[in-house]
Amino acid sequence: MKKRLEPAPRDLSTPADPAEPADGRASGGTEAAPAPVAGVRRKKAPEQVRAQLLEAASEIATHHGVAALTLDAVAERAGVTKGALQYHFANKQGLLDALFGQATERFATQMDARRAADPHGDGAAARAYLHAVLDTAQPAASTDVLRVLVASMITEQETRARWSVPMREWTRPDPVPLEQAATLMICRLAADGLWISELLDSVEISAELRAEIVRQLERMTAGEMPAGTGKIKEKGLRGRHG
Repeated sequence: MKKRLEPAPRDLSTPADPAEPADGRASGGTEAAPAPVAGVRRKKAPEQVRAQLLEAASEIATHHGVAALTLDAVAERAGVTKGALQYHFANKQGLLDALFGQATERFATQMDARRAADPHGDGAAARAYLHAVLDTAQPAASTDVLRVLVASMITEQETRARWSVPMREWTRPDPVPLEQAATLMICRLAADGLWISELLDSVEISAELRAEIVRQLERMTAGEMPAGTGKIKEKGLRGRHG
């Protein structure tokens, strides 16, 4: 005679939940995501905060001038506390130095890239400088920020002494014969003159004339004289001899 097996007695102290299996998993077989903790904010990376502060400083300097560039104004515009700002920049000079560093780093990168891509040898450094200075498509900084930096160099001796060092490297005379070195330096100085004239709005020329100036300077860096130079020289000699 076979014995009938009775089902195991169920613990009635804890009612079964049909929506929650015994192993703690959801009915779909995946673990339930933990609920977010209210009031917890993720901190920004220091690099992100620094970039945000520099952007705020650039905007203030652009629209209100270097006199308005205070720590309180930059912190407020960047949406951070003054303490967070001073973690990166101790004072206003620190902000200006950072803006200078950003601009000079971009300029140096452009110089290196142009020099490396130049298929010719002699005059490559001068051509790289010429185009990096006069490139309006990829400037090292906005026109207004550059105005602030130039003004700072003119009025602050310490700033001028610090940031003239990399500039001297970019304009170092080329190790070539004297006459060629002079021509290459003339091209750099002409590029500087056009750049500062445009920065100060003291010159008004057409886009075609500007492009022709750049083209002729580029030809000079390659050892070619601008078109019409020979005729001008010949007329000058005729004038001397009456």
